[in-house]
Amino acid sequence: MGRPVPEYLPHPPSERSAEAALRCGALVMALASASAAGAANPPPPKPGEVPAPIYTCIDSQGRRLSSDRPIPECLSQEQKLLRRDGSSKAVVPPLLSPEEKARQDAAKQKAEQAKLARDAEARRDRTLLTRYPDRAHHEDARAKAQEPVTRQIELARQRLAELETESQALAAERDALQGKPLPQALKARVAANEGSIEAQQTILRTQQAERERLTEQFDAELGRLKLLWSASPGRPGSGASTP
Repeated sequence: MGRPVPEYLPHPPSERSAEAALRCGALVMALASASAAGAANPPPPKPGEVPAPIYTCIDSQGRRLSSDRPIPECLSQEQKLLRRDGSSKAVVPPLLSPEEKARQDAAKQKAEQAKLARDAEARRDRTLLTRYPDRAHHEDARAKAQEPVTRQIELARQRLAELETESQALAAERDALQGKPLPQALKARVAANEGSIEAQQTILRTQQAERERLTEQFDAELGRLKLLWSASPGRPGSGASTP
């Protein structure tokens, strides 16, 4: 007779399914716990490796989230950037909408333009103080700038007076003809006289306008210089107190 074969009594199918389900559930829980532990306590960086920062935030549902990169659920709010030891490194601002981004860019551009304007004004002030350390230097510069303009005005007025005298003489010649046709030579002289008068009047108006412009410029500079001189009372030769 052969040896008896041991008889194995298998578990009922329902018991095998229940046991497998328990083992699977335990494995899933173990993996989840390991993953959470790894996220909370990331492995130390390898030698020479720069440790990555940690992003953390509380989403709209009140959950605290952490990641090694920006968290999509918190893009509309601030995210804290932590070091590996848990200390705060920075705060990442929320992602702006196109409208918010446009407003932010406009405000930034306005601030930059204001800064450029302030810098330009500061450069002008430094130039003014270097060029005109006191009232005497400024008055001397005013006189030198207006001198050629004043001379041109005087010359134009003198030439106009001469042309007016010539015009009166031409008028007397016309009257002497007693209504007769004017000779061509006389017509040419009259036309030339009238053209010269118009040209000198234009020169006179132009130079007068230039003199007014220079006066306004130097007056504005003097007003600014008085403030700069008074703000720098220790400057050598300051003429701020000069009326």
